[in-house]
Order: sequence, then structure tokens, then C-alpha cells
Amino acid sequence: MKNNLRRTCLLILSLGFLSTGCEKIFGTISDFLYSTSFEEYQSMDQWENGEYAECKNEVPAGGGKRSLYVSGGCVVPHMVLDLGRIESEDLFTVRFMGKVLVNGGSVSIIAVKGKSEWIDLGSVYLIDKNWKEYKLVSTAPIPLGYNLKIQMSSGDFVVGGMLIDLLEISELD
Repeated sequence: MKNNLRRTCLLILSLGFLSTGCEKIFGTISDFLYSTSFEEYQSMDQWENGEYAECKNEVPAGGGKRSLYVSGGCVVPHMVLDLGRIESEDLFTVRFMGKVLVNGGSVSIIAVKGKSEWIDLGSVYLIDKNWKEYKLVSTAPIPLGYNLKIQMSSGDFVVGGMLIDLLEISELD
């Protein structure tokens, strides 16, 4: 009887690992330049206006309890993650789960120097109203002396809204 209970518990635990994705469970924060699932204990210090970030209790499978809500209605990026000055000859990958609530949105990789010099290194557009995994790879390495930023916009000139979760940024090996 004890062995059957032990086997059942082991089976349930194994299924839980498989359903949330083993790489999410067994990966470490050091595998990424940045990784978050927007839970309450996680800091938004690297985000421009991070103190005003709004989270929702709607998440994809394996996404914890909260996701980042990106709302909009103008062409200015609504959420910006500033990873600072990065010196690397590698390309960068941005992976996340996303879901459109209203009128779509985009996630972009940009290199920024000062207040007026920026280089667009790629974008991905969200149009699906169901949770979907997205992967964005930069088109070039970050130029020397530039900051790496991830911009999120929703709606452009019209009202928009999207959810982002399980955000991971890493160098492409």
C-alpha cells in the first residue's frame, strides 16, 4: 500500500514537471541576462517607470500567479526594460509568453546611446488572443557603448492591451 502511494506521488510530481516545462524548472537565473515571471517578490528596478507596472492574475501554464499588463494608446513604448551597457559580439534572444487582450502589440530589441541615438534590432508582433510562446532574435550584436533595451508597446494610436509572462533574455550561443 505504501509503495503504491509513493509511486502515485512520484507520478504526479513528474507530470507536474513535464507540464510546466523542464527547462523552466531546471534552468537557473545565471543562464539568462534577465528572467522574470512578474511575481510579487520580483523587483521592477530595471524597468523604466517600473514602479507603475501593473500585473494581472492571468497566466499561461507554468507562469506563476501574475503576468505583466502592457496597456497603451500612443506610439511611445509603454514598458521598457533597460539592461544597461552590454559588451558582447553575440546576438540576443528574447523569449516570453504573450497574449493579446485588445488590438495587439509588439516587443522590440533596441540599442540606445544617449537620448536620441537608437538602433532597432528586431521586433515581434503579438496578435493571438490565446497564450503563445514568442521568440525574438536580434539582427545584430549590440554596438559598443550602447545600452540594450527591450520595449513593449500595445495599441499604437488606438487603445491596446496585452499580457507578458515568463520573460527570458539571453545571449545566443
